[in-house]
Amino acid sequence: MFMSGQFGELKLMAAALTTDAATDTGFTLLYDHIAESLWDGDGAAASMVLPAAVKGELSVFRFAAQADGGQSIVFSCASGEAFQSGGLCVPVTNMGDGLTGLRKPAIVQEWAQSVATGGGAVEAVAIGDNTLTIAATATNNQTNVGADLAFFCEEDGLWTVSFLGSELGSGAINATFAFSTV
Repeated sequence: MFMSGQFGELKLMAAALTTDAATDTGFTLLYDHIAESLWDGDGAAASMVLPAAVKGELSVFRFAAQADGGQSIVFSCASGEAFQSGGLCVPVTNMGDGLTGLRKPAIVQEWAQSVATGGGAVEAVAIGDNTLTIAATATNNQTNVGADLAFFCEEDGLWTVSFLGSELGSGAINATFAFSTV
């Protein structure tokens, strides 16, 4: 399920938890759930928290609104946990690619690709990085309606990240799409 980006078997989080206002104040993602968030990035920055990284668990955050309001959304690991290190090569894709079978998620690889493919960008994930920050860039970005961030735990304490962008405008990667240690 994680590798394919097909999350139809997961439950949806309660709609009241995923409004723009609720996301602005932040919440903790749930195992085996999709948070279809109406966050648009124009009111306030958002701080999301991942649950404990337990082997075999999956959590998904879906952009259900056009996130282009200029604020940032931050995804933080639980204390003492981190993201799998490596590289995330985010291509420029769009919803129409799904009709041809071309729309596939970018998944953090344990190695860092040196050149972006498909006109996208390579985002590095260093050992110990525990925070992902994405700016809701206006006009051209990958956080349009339908973009997915999935977090899968293959090893206790480490989240592997996949990102399936949804193109707005040129579909360039958001001005900030960065992993860091906080």
